[in-house]
Amino acid sequence: MLKRKPYPRTKPLISERMLKHMVGQSIFQLAVILTMTFAGDKIFGIDSGRKYDRKPVGATGPSVHYTMIFNTFVFLQLFNEINARRIHDELNVFEGILTNHIYLGISVVQLVLQVLIIEFGSLVFGCVPLDLTQWFICIGLGSLSLPVGLFLRCITLPASFTMCQETSVVENVPSARTKTLWRRSLKRLQVQMRVVKAFQKSVTQQKGLH
Repeated sequence: MLKRKPYPRTKPLISERMLKHMVGQSIFQLAVILTMTFAGDKIFGIDSGRKYDRKPVGATGPSVHYTMIFNTFVFLQLFNEINARRIHDELNVFEGILTNHIYLGISVVQLVLQVLIIEFGSLVFGCVPLDLTQWFICIGLGSLSLPVGLFLRCITLPASFTMCQETSVVENVPSARTKTLWRRSLKRLQVQMRVVKAFQKSVTQQKGLH
């Protein structure tokens, strides 16, 4: 980031590319979560966690179904964080990841906390422990954020799309106010230089008289 020139403060915080990824990932993640909510029990061969489909009807409490939905949602975010490392449509989102120790540390902490929440946080978070197969399913679905991100990077927005107009660098053309301020500063500097020279001249003349 420090190698790029800054953007003007008048430009939008969210660029066209960022908006493209935000909308694309949101649609994808919403599709995954809704599919798991309404068809996940049949797809994965588990009991439904939906209130009116549970046995007995209306039973409450943690379920494997909803735990997998929650776990998948979290892993969708964890993998999408890798996509978010590059916001200018660079294809290699893994570049420099092993040298970014802060990012790696935060990711490890997030992963460990998620495992603890699922396996030991049933009373607080309303989850039930998952078996190894269910963990792999959640991680696999979450990792789909990476190919989706790659697909979005290959999409070029039309030139007519100007909702969040993106610029490359700060414009170097100074405004009228900036020019006026520079002129005033230059005039003040010139006056100060004249005063200094006059003072030096008077001191030199006094020394010559003595």
